[in-house]
Amino acid sequence: MKAPGSDNNQEITTSRQISEEHFGRITGYLQKKYGLRIPAEKKVMLESRFLKRLHALNMNSFSSYLEYVFKEGKTDEYLNFIDLVTTHKTSFFREDYQFNFINKILPQYCPKAVGNHRLNVWSAGCSTGEEVYTLGMVLHEFKKQQSNFDYKITGTDISRPSLLKAATGIYSMEELQGLPNDLIKKYFNLQDDGKAVSFSNSEVKARIRLGMLNLNNPAYKLEGTFDFIFCRNVIIYFDFETQRKVLEKLVSKLRPGGYLFLGHSETAIGTTLPIRSIQPTIYQKLNL
Repeated sequence: MKAPGSDNNQEITTSRQISEEHFGRITGYLQKKYGLRIPAEKKVMLESRFLKRLHALNMNSFSSYLEYVFKEGKTDEYLNFIDLVTTHKTSFFREDYQFNFINKILPQYCPKAVGNHRLNVWSAGCSTGEEVYTLGMVLHEFKKQQSNFDYKITGTDISRPSLLKAATGIYSMEELQGLPNDLIKKYFNLQDDGKAVSFSNSEVKARIRLGMLNLNNPAYKLEGTFDFIFCRNVIIYFDFETQRKVLEKLVSKLRPGGYLFLGHSETAIGTTLPIRSIQPTIYQKLNL
């Protein structure tokens, strides 16, 4: 004898699973719109993430969820959808050798960035903000040594929830792991609950601008060019053709003599771009 409602429960469970058709629709859309490459082995992971949204919205059908996400005019849920399909793993001073490199070259490079313009830095794919605040701390420490030095940091991402967290500058104590205690004391204040801290240096925060940007866009509508561009652990999720186009557009926004920083699993070696490899993951644009 079947338990009462067992057929209905089975129907609900099945409808909350991502069918091959749905998975194909999602991955095809993300590749076309954002250049994201999502392999079949990620299907279970996505299903787990989406189930939480179905529960939150009290929906029993994944098909209904997709209709809601992509309905004409797109709802705010579309922003949650994009947040769920993108990766946000990051940390303060991640791949710290790159920040050590900046500290090493700034004394020689900074004369190019004083006078009529500030040092202009772009964190492309800034996620929840750890990278922009790390850059802010590095550059602020250098500014203490050279008073006429100034800088601006731009952080962009396709995930609005990640950008909103970056804007608050609030992090759990666990998220500060690996950050030197002296920098924590200088740049963070403990929240009232004692479980989180907030980035508290107003001078650094005043030099940070955050905004949404899809790296798969035909062009990047950002003002001017940049001295340093960080695009780390981002292009690894793109298909080959998107990687090529994104690297071309990034380099086009890089000032001659400026530096491009990629993630540890990414490379620009083998391209015809006007850059030279300084060391793994660090490239300098040529003065042509």
